[in-house]
Amino acid sequence: MKIDFYYWGSMCPIANEIINLLNEYEDVFDIQFYDFTDDPAIAKKEKIFFPFLTVVNEKRRYYSPITQKFLESLLIGKMPQEIPYRPILGTVEKSVNIQQIVKDNYKLACQCTGRKQCYKYEFKPLMYSSIPDKVIGFMNVDGNKLLGGVEWYPSLYVPYDIPKGDDIAFITCVYISDDYFDYKTAPLKALEQYLAKLYNKVIVICDEVGVFPNGDLAFFIRNGYQDEKVIFEDEYCRLHLLSKELSSF
Repeated sequence: MKIDFYYWGSMCPIANEIINLLNEYEDVFDIQFYDFTDDPAIAKKEKIFFPFLTVVNEKRRYYSPITQKFLESLLIGKMPQEIPYRPILGTVEKSVNIQQIVKDNYKLACQCTGRKQCYKYEFKPLMYSSIPDKVIGFMNVDGNKLLGGVEWYPSLYVPYDIPKGDDIAFITCVYISDDYFDYKTAPLKALEQYLAKLYNKVIVICDEVGVFPNGDLAFFIRNGYQDEKVIFEDEYCRLHLLSKELSSF
């Protein structure tokens, strides 16, 4: 059985964890790794708009982080089913303590992965070493608890097949979801104010009804984003490209 794992460097720290797991199965699967950080042609060909993607037998796409249970199912010939994550999303905006995400506090921001300490999480800030101020994004925190956050990257260096330019920033990740409060709008606004000093426009890719990657669509519409078009669609997701002018900040 063939497994292809595509990933955008350490943009999502979980990718390093998946690579480590797959290496444990190198003797029983035909595994190929594709880091498309500097190869946007791969992302375009495979229609990738996620920080990582697992493809089984060059056909079945899996977007969620794979696990040992997933691989053990493949070993006995069972093709795992993947259900889109579509939680109830609260809309009551709540801001507690908004902080810039930088190398020194990224360990806290990394709680967005659902792990206390994601494997090789320290590799993520290295991707921002050439970014002005090395600001990864903004997060909404309560003490040592992460409530929500938003991260970004210059569009010129994003490997996805998206509009790119010196004046365009790209939102890479928006997290965390709560069924009553909206902890994401506050860090999003902080990021927009920060980016307005450097860029004229910000763009994002989000799912229509799910939250991976980002989303849902209604969240961005409420925050003044324009729905440009559907950029990709399959049975798991319907992805929209949205944009917002930053000139008003």
